[in-house]
Amino acid sequence: MTDTAPLPEPTCNQHALYDKLIVPRFPEDRISHDFLQGGAVILKQPVDGYRAAVDAVLLAASVQVGGQRDRKILDVGAAVGSAGLCVARRIDDALVTGVELQDDLFALFCRNIVENGFEGRVHALHGDINDRQLPLSAESFDQVISNPPYYAGGTRPANQSRATAHQEGSADLAAWIGFCLKMVRQKGRVTLVHRADHLDRIIGLLYGRAGDMTVYPIWSKASADAPLRVIVSARKGVSSPLKMRKGLVLHDEAGQYLPEIDSLLRKPAQLPGF
Repeated sequence: MTDTAPLPEPTCNQHALYDKLIVPRFPEDRISHDFLQGGAVILKQPVDGYRAAVDAVLLAASVQVGGQRDRKILDVGAAVGSAGLCVARRIDDALVTGVELQDDLFALFCRNIVENGFEGRVHALHGDINDRQLPLSAESFDQVISNPPYYAGGTRPANQSRATAHQEGSADLAAWIGFCLKMVRQKGRVTLVHRADHLDRIIGLLYGRAGDMTVYPIWSKASADAPLRVIVSARKGVSSPLKMRKGLVLHDEAGQYLPEIDSLLRKPAQLPGF
C-alpha cells in the first residue's frame, strides 16, 4: 500500500479547495524515468500499471491553437500528464489543466509538471468527473482533449491501475463525452482518441451536440483491413458536415515505425493532414 505525505514539490493544483490535499508519495523503485518527443518532455510513470502510449502523443499532436480563444485546454483522464505536457511543450501559449482520478498517477503528474518547468502553465486536478464538487466551471475551456478508457467490459487486467485506465468504470463513454462537452465553451473543440471500432458510439454521442466533425483514422499498417485507432474532433453547438481524413499509417510491414512517424514521435509537431 502506498504511503502518503504532503507533496514536497511546489503545489501543482491551483484550486483553493484542494490546497491541503495529501498526495500519495510514489515509491522511487516503482518509477520509470522516460522521455517523449525525443527528450523534449520528461515523463515519470509507473514501472508497472498504466504506461503512456503513442495514442497520447498523437492526441497532443492534433491540438491547434490559433489565438487567445483556443489556448485554455482541459485534458480529461490525464494519467501522468503525457498528452497535456506534449501540448504545452509544442504550443507556448497553451494553458493546460489535467484531471486525474488515480492517486498514484496524479502524484506523478504533479512531479512531471515540475520536472518539465511547466508550473503556472500546466495544472493538475485530482478528482472524479462524476463528482459534482469537482472545482471546474462549465464551458470554461476552449478545448477539451481525452483518451477515454477503451474497454466497456471483459476480463479486467490484474494490475488495478491499468484496469482503471483501460476499462470503463463508474463513468462510461457516454458520461465521459458528456463531461467533455459540458466543460468546453460554445463553438469550442472536443478531441478524443479511441478504438476505431467504437467510432459509431462516438459519433452517436456527439450527434446533435457538436459538429464540424473531423474523423482521422490511425492504421497499424497500410495492409490492415481496418484502422486501429481513430481521432475524432468536433465543435460544440456547430452543425457543419463531417470531414473524413486519410489518417496515418504507423508501421511498415515488418512492424517498424515508418520514418515520418518516428519523426513525429521524436519531436513536437502537428499531426499531418488533420
